[in-house]
Amino acid sequence: MEHSIREISINDADDYIKLLKDIYDESDFMLYSPGEYVPSLSSALKNLEHFITSPSNTIYIAEIDGMLIGFAIVSSREYERTQHETRVRIGIREHYRSKGVGQSLLNAVDAWALNHNIRRLEAVVVPQNEHAVELFKSAGYQIEGEMRDKLKIDNQYYNEYVMAKLLR
Repeated sequence: MEHSIREISINDADDYIKLLKDIYDESDFMLYSPGEYVPSLSSALKNLEHFITSPSNTIYIAEIDGMLIGFAIVSSREYERTQHETRVRIGIREHYRSKGVGQSLLNAVDAWALNHNIRRLEAVVVPQNEHAVELFKSAGYQIEGEMRDKLKIDNQYYNEYVMAKLLR
């Protein structure tokens, strides 16, 4: 089955919320603990509307046969001194990992960044999330530093890598 990548639309709200819940529940190293992500539809719609209407933010989704299987969230700030950089967060349903979906999402983010005069792409990844670290490395990101005890998961502290890629 071939996946496709596109920017999200407001019509994706319900499916996107389910996608996020599912990924957060099955992933070991995401920000939310299983069961913790429970937004109201109105707050999710407001958040989506922000990303859809903002010239400096976007969300890409991966889908197969109309089912959402992954996302890439691109968040930028509009300050003069930071308008050249953006933060990238991705998530992929467990069944579809290691099948090219992450690379396709990062390729879409690169194209978006080039069209929006973004020079620096940044991601934050838990070192134990080896698949994510390797995905970002294969896309040209480098580890620039490590933040200690950044997440607390099941009473254990985890560091996070700051990874970045420079375009142009």
